[in-house]
Amino acid sequence: MTGPGVVRRVAGRVRTQARERVRSAYYAVGRDLPGSDRVEARVRRWEAGRGDVPKPKEAWNEQYAAGGWDYLSGIGELSHYSVIVGYAQHLRPGGSVLDVGCGSGVLHDRLRAVGYAHYTGVDISDEAVAALRRHDWADAEFVVADADGFEPGRSYDVVVLNESLTYFPDPEATFRRCLAIAEDGIVIVSCHEQSARARGILRGLVARHDVLDETVVRQGPSSWRCVVFRG
Repeated sequence: MTGPGVVRRVAGRVRTQARERVRSAYYAVGRDLPGSDRVEARVRRWEAGRGDVPKPKEAWNEQYAAGGWDYLSGIGELSHYSVIVGYAQHLRPGGSVLDVGCGSGVLHDRLRAVGYAHYTGVDISDEAVAALRRHDWADAEFVVADADGFEPGRSYDVVVLNESLTYFPDPEATFRRCLAIAEDGIVIVSCHEQSARARGILRGLVARHDVLDETVVRQGPSSWRCVVFRG
């Protein structure tokens, strides 16, 4: 005999799974989804107040000025950065790299150690980019821009969206722009698995685009899913 507590738990899991499927479908096809206006309203209500959602430039500047993202350079974030660098160097050794949402330049530091032909870091935060521009690195440039409106004027061997895709209003559209920039190259997307929004976005991308390889990285209490897409 099944008790009411078990029934409630099962029903709760079913509802959670159904919501994740709806979010995945929305993130994958956006406004092309039947009834998308209603779905969008529900998704936006669910996203409200969460940390990995679009935020204004001023908020990013405040966080970088206060050192809110300094922990990314620590050992606790080492594993998924190492996987990204490994993919880039194995699949496009010494190639050109576009880092979308470069932040304080942690990925650049890792890539610089193994070499690249050219590196471009793009971030919306003036604070983050200003700190990076104080260095004089050959073959590296740092641009303050909303990546959705950034026009690089060239293609790249590797485009990286490391923990940044969730912060765009239309992740699918942003990802498609990156695919076009990485013509004949690769796009590497890394997402924090503890984020339901990130899981939904990445699940939609994997279902709709050409995946070359992927790795799930676990370090301490955290885990990341790193997926390589063909450009």
